[in-house]
Amino acid sequence: MDHSLVDSVRLRGSPPVLHMYRRPPTVSLGYFQPSAAIDRELAESKGIAVMRRMSGGGTIYNDEGQLIYTLAIPEKDLPKGSGAALAFACGAVADAIQSLGGEAVVKEPNDVHLSGLKVSGNSQLRSAGTVALQGTVILRKPAAMEVLLKSSSAVGSLSELLQRDVEHEEVSEALLSSFLNALDLSGENSSSTETENAHAGSLLRKRYADQEFIWGR
Repeated sequence: MDHSLVDSVRLRGSPPVLHMYRRPPTVSLGYFQPSAAIDRELAESKGIAVMRRMSGGGTIYNDEGQLIYTLAIPEKDLPKGSGAALAFACGAVADAIQSLGGEAVVKEPNDVHLSGLKVSGNSQLRSAGTVALQGTVILRKPAAMEVLLKSSSAVGSLSELLQRDVEHEEVSEALLSSFLNALDLSGENSSSTETENAHAGSLLRKRYADQEFIWGR
């Protein structure tokens, strides 16, 4: 669906869209990341799905304790310069966490830290004048990080570090407000269109469910 929304902005001139969601336990491989970065047998034994996403970056573990976002937006609407778009995304995430009561710090090039621990990782994809900014915000401690064979940062969670039960709804609202303020835009809730849903289904069949696409690197 993320890929479909990016194509909707790129091909059909749709306005920028912020897509937020959760996943069941899943390992997400960056587009260029070798599949050897994960313990495949352990993932299978624990019933953890493995996917390869459209954007780059390292391998991450997602579950219901995290909120995932994708911002699909024309490149012209973002700051110019090398690394500026990713810095923009990290800044918006950090501002959202600040609004929840935490002193968030951007850790270049693509992380946001709270109390010295990583609580958000972010990445980007550029496609013919359109950018997909993607990231994860960790609300609760991930349950199965051991499927990742290498992790470069110590990971924390908002609930742990803010010492309260942080809910997905408040983080969603904070992210939406932060991105709208940063872009000086107004927004409204909407559902994906029939065209976007059909395109997402086609992309799933032709690419994202293809075992060679997932494991071939």
